[in-house]
Amino acid sequence: MGSAGAREPWRVTYVIGELGKGGAEYQLVELLRGLDRRRFAPTVVSLSAGGYWAEAIREMGVGLHHLPQRRRFEIARLRGLRAVLQRCAPQLLHTVLWSGNAYGRLAALGLGVPVILAAERNVVRRPQWQVGLERVLDRWTTAYLVNAVAVADEMCGRGGLPRAKMHVVPNGIDLRHLPPYVEDRQAARAQMGFDPGRRLVAQVGRLVPQKDHPTWLRAVALVARHVPDVDFLIVGDGPLRPELERLARALGVAERVRFLGLRHDVPALLAGVDVATLTSRWEGLPNAVIEAMAMGAAVVATDVGGCGELVGDDEAGRLVPMDSPEAVARALRVLLDDEQERRRCVRAARRRVEAELTVERMVARTETLYTDLLATAGVPA
Repeated sequence: MGSAGAREPWRVTYVIGELGKGGAEYQLVELLRGLDRRRFAPTVVSLSAGGYWAEAIREMGVGLHHLPQRRRFEIARLRGLRAVLQRCAPQLLHTVLWSGNAYGRLAALGLGVPVILAAERNVVRRPQWQVGLERVLDRWTTAYLVNAVAVADEMCGRGGLPRAKMHVVPNGIDLRHLPPYVEDRQAARAQMGFDPGRRLVAQVGRLVPQKDHPTWLRAVALVARHVPDVDFLIVGDGPLRPELERLARALGVAERVRFLGLRHDVPALLAGVDVATLTSRWEGLPNAVIEAMAMGAAVVATDVGGCGELVGDDEAGRLVPMDSPEAVARALRVLLDDEQERRRCVRAARRRVEAELTVERMVARTETLYTDLLATAGVPA
């Protein structure tokens, strides 16, 4: 510890399962970018090799350790993580998602880490053995960080964890690095190479069961019968792509649905989209919805996880039940047919993002939580 006015920053170590192009990983990277290095010295441990964000983390000057998985659960990897934690000697350990939370907290047992903060970012019904392990590890967990009230409700309700330990910090996006917000969707479509005279509906997300693209495609088939000037985009890739392409053909909408694959220009795409959809079966606080709200696309989302906390009661879009192509189609028709209502939702959504869902607010709230937890634990400032 240095002299007054020149103290050493608090040591913070993050443990996460992987550094792929997912929402939790994106939020971690944005937190690392904004973290005040005069107060916090971060290190990251990934339980997988490589990853989309690995180079970006290194370029920030953040120490990065990889402990790749070789079998489902390895004592050797747990020992390796424990050795890393002993070297880093964190004053605050911040673990992320199931594997990071489980391995990170187990590895920290007996090391005397003053603050252990476990982060969950999805409403997921876990198998009973995982619920049981979470309850055991709660004894050594200082607090939980969640991105939506719905996630806290799930952890306290079915998970049986204490409400007093829950802290909600919503996701944030960096508005400074998004394309300019425009209301002229036609101009944006033309710039992206789409027909400016045809409106667009887009679903952004990995092609995995969680996102329930079959329900989306069935809704598209219902809308396409009645709205001839709209095309549909699937942005993202994943193991279900061949199956979804077959379903699009079977539903007779293959010529109206474009599979764009993985894109790194999603905000620019969204600038030309009229309605963005999310038909997930479970979520936390989805970044795809926040980006759509920021870029002027009206939102139709299933009422799962924190989607309701983003969209509100038809304020910034429409919420629909799971597994209901008919409900998705009805919501799409309302927003496509009523331009005034769509614009009202878009303006409300943008205001919400600017007021509550920026990276700056996410980082500030997280830093305040760190400071409060460290102070309560008696770690000198």
